[in-house]
Amino acid sequence: MAEHQPHRSRLERRRMQLEEQARQEEEQARQEEAFSKAYAPDESFSQQSFEKQQEPATYHRYVEEQPRDRKSTSRRSGSGMLKQVAQMIGGAGSRLFANRERSRRSRKAGRSEQSVQKNPDVSSREAHPKKIKKKRRFKRKLLGLFLLLLIAFVLFASQPFTFLLIGSDARPGESLRGSRSDSLSVMQFIPLSRTIQLTSIPRDTYTPISCENGKKDKITHAFAFGGEECTQDAVSGLLDEEIDGKIVISFDSFIGLVDQIGGIDLVSTGTFSEQDASGKANQYSFQKGKEYHMDGAMALAYSRHRKTDNDGARANRQSEVIQAVATHLMKPTGWSKIPAAHTYMKEEMNLDLSVREMATAGLSIALMSERKHYEIEAVSQRLNGIFYDLPNEKALQELRDQLDTTFYGTLKN
Repeated sequence: MAEHQPHRSRLERRRMQLEEQARQEEEQARQEEAFSKAYAPDESFSQQSFEKQQEPATYHRYVEEQPRDRKSTSRRSGSGMLKQVAQMIGGAGSRLFANRERSRRSRKAGRSEQSVQKNPDVSSREAHPKKIKKKRRFKRKLLGLFLLLLIAFVLFASQPFTFLLIGSDARPGESLRGSRSDSLSVMQFIPLSRTIQLTSIPRDTYTPISCENGKKDKITHAFAFGGEECTQDAVSGLLDEEIDGKIVISFDSFIGLVDQIGGIDLVSTGTFSEQDASGKANQYSFQKGKEYHMDGAMALAYSRHRKTDNDGARANRQSEVIQAVATHLMKPTGWSKIPAAHTYMKEEMNLDLSVREMATAGLSIALMSERKHYEIEAVSQRLNGIFYDLPNEKALQELRDQLDTTFYGTLKN
């Protein structure tokens, strides 16, 4: 009997092991059943998972053959990919994904409520993005305008042009028709050398007037006889230069332009007092070397003063004002004002420059490194009881040659 005890002992241990194993399996089965009931597995995907387990070799082929949406591919690393992984691990994963989605939506709803509180009249979806879009759109417009100006400057930098400024003596409220030219200046832009040369023409210069059958008269009368076209022909014949563009400036339009762009900053080059546009004396005082922020009326008083100096100094001050306007528009804060300023000058000042040419002129003025100022040398002489400024023909020809050399790089044939 003693010989069989070790054998029975081994059998007993084996039986106990099998019972323990069966008990563990039953416990595991009960846990799995309770787990499945609690988390409600996705039956449709469970069938797919079962089929994958039956055919493990075809699993990768199954994944590769799934249709792909290109629009959603970039988002697969987010909630879409997490959802697929959750489905692959069964009901517990689906539950986990559902909890995550509810948490994400609640956070999003909280942010939307905060946005609506700040903007009660705007929906939660539109409260913040619209502001961002407006800012981005404004920045894109500024960038596009800057690129347009830059391209215009690069493309036409090798093409200098001549511009005529006609200042009318029409007072505020008066029509330009029948008025005379109060000031005449020819501006030549040479972008490659960053040079502007300004030639001022005395208003009483004695020269042929084309619209009066070539009869000689004061050049200021050309505007009264035939407007800006007749004045342009008279100036072109006097200097032997082709005029590419022109602008007519009255008191009203000058004030309106400066006011429209918000005023200009300018350092006075002289000390004097000047009346306003209505004729009231000593309304504006200027000190040499002092900087002023000028509105339209003040800028007009500064540019039209000539009692203490001559037409040349007056033309020089007018060019300073023009340069200040161009510099203001070429700043980043002034880019958005260029289209409106161009429209205003075309409608109120008869500007015949395109936006492209205006941009080139503006950049030339803003980037100018040198400004040359010339005056027509003339002698005042009385003819038939009227005083005229008769040009010195030799000095006039020398001026023409000087303009050609700077403008073309050589003398014209």
